[in-house]
Amino acid sequence: MLGYETRVAIWQLHEQGHGARAIAQALGVSRNAVKRVLRSGQREVPTQEREESLAPHLDQIREQYARCAGNLVRVREELIRAGVEAAYSTLTGFCRRHGIGVPVKEPAGRYHFEPGEEMQHDTSPHTVTIAGARRKCSAHRWCFATRG
Repeated sequence: MLGYETRVAIWQLHEQGHGARAIAQALGVSRNAVKRVLRSGQREVPTQEREESLAPHLDQIREQYARCAGNLVRVREELIRAGVEAAYSTLTGFCRRHGIGVPVKEPAGRYHFEPGEEMQHDTSPHTVTIAGARRKCSAHRWCFATRG
């Protein structure tokens, strides 16, 4: 689906008198996509509201997840046995969206900064020269030249 900026560009080029082919070439999209946007008559990206296919089975999936000790392959097998057909990728995505089997992420740590202190934590690698030797270092670990 085309984003808002692309849709606005299509409309601007159309209002300037450019044809679908020229717009498509300029923006790197298909002519059919340009025609669909112009036929829709709107610049906003349409929302797709559709119910998840597994939504009616949420309680059953939670129950099976507990019964199958978190094994989603087994959960899917049990759902199929119960007459609920769904691809494994559909089941895993559904479980992620509903917090089934998703571990709670614990914060790695706390940083305390006084007003005016630097708040950015840089962990990107840098190449530095220490005692004539070039070494890769990053701000989150100490870099020392080889000690004798």
